[in-house]
Amino acid sequence: MENPHRRDIGQHEARLNRARSYVRRGAVRDITVRKGELTARVAGSDRRPYKVTLRVPELPKAEGDRLLEAWAGDSEALAELSCGKLGETTACLAAAEGAALVPKPGVTDYECTCPDWGYPCKHAAALSYQFARAIDTRPDALLLLRGYHLNEVCDEVAVRRAEREITAAERAATEADLGAARGVPAGEAFARFRREGRLPPFPPLPAPSAGPAPTGPFPDAGHDDSLAAPERLRMLADDAAHRASNAYTYAVGAGEGAGERLWLDADPWLDTVRRAAQSDGDPHLLGRLLNSSDRARAQLSRASVAWKHGGEPALAVLDGGLVAPLATEAAAREQLLTVPLSGLPSPRVLRRTAGRLQLVGVDVELRYGPDGLWYPFRKQSGRWWLAGPPSTDAAEAVQGVLSTR
Repeated sequence: MENPHRRDIGQHEARLNRARSYVRRGAVRDITVRKGELTARVAGSDRRPYKVTLRVPELPKAEGDRLLEAWAGDSEALAELSCGKLGETTACLAAAEGAALVPKPGVTDYECTCPDWGYPCKHAAALSYQFARAIDTRPDALLLLRGYHLNEVCDEVAVRRAEREITAAERAATEADLGAARGVPAGEAFARFRREGRLPPFPPLPAPSAGPAPTGPFPDAGHDDSLAAPERLRMLADDAAHRASNAYTYAVGAGEGAGERLWLDADPWLDTVRRAAQSDGDPHLLGRLLNSSDRARAQLSRASVAWKHGGEPALAVLDGGLVAPLATEAAAREQLLTVPLSGLPSPRVLRRTAGRLQLVGVDVELRYGPDGLWYPFRKQSGRWWLAGPPSTDAAEAVQGVLSTR
């Protein structure tokens, strides 16, 4: 009897060989690269070329910042970028910083208009091969696919390098001023005396002050716009106490290594979302936060609800989500189609769109987060809202949403 596993491997190899033949005879046409997306027309057996789309997640902001800082701190990388290109130094620094410019296995989402059942189909594989060839001469195309324009990167790296040099010059000047103000250490003074036969002169005394230094008026504590307004101070004190309590609770539970969690939000947007989620419906605080920026007025409601359910990782899936590894997605599919779930029509219909798993007919979908959890979403008024806590179990995450419909 034929081994089915060996048959699948043979079919997969045949599909890849066919993809390579497409590349050799120029069947891949009109490749377009955008942030997170690669599209092309691939000539196949049909009269009209098939449209193929490859989607990959953009490089996470933390990885991108580390990479830009590393490039800004290296003279050879700066020289390569100043010529408008990516070279060996920039590539090696990217690998050293853990910034995966080349997408890792399992994160690419393939779409093709052909009827081929393979994943990826031979047309998508052909596009992958052709793009891999292209980045040998145009590595900036890979940078664009991961969410960064080369020109913008060159400008940003130049700015960061200039800021570093200015900061270093200011630090050196400050240290020189401090050294002059501190005077000469006693040991150095006596050593100089032994060499020169005399003690160094005393430094000049500072000029006497002509009077008290002028000060501005203290802020009016009774004015609502004052930094010392009682209501504003109360909100800041409440927030500080809440964060201190959370930090202490985490430190007691986590033990060693808990210090990495004891930090303040450096991103004003994250701080705004966190405070809105913890406001307990305080209209005064919510009004201030909503008026803090145009972004807050447009996005704060959905973002604060997401934060309540999953914290900062939930924001990463609010407008997209990652493509789950194949094995993880297959397990989630199996759970959603077989585990008993109340409130679902029969038979269940599951649709995959851009890495999301949607339950057709109930406006519920799952998105895969950067922490390896499934986040349940429900559509309300035409927009998707995070509707419950995440879980490693897809059925458990969905059931919590279905039970509250």
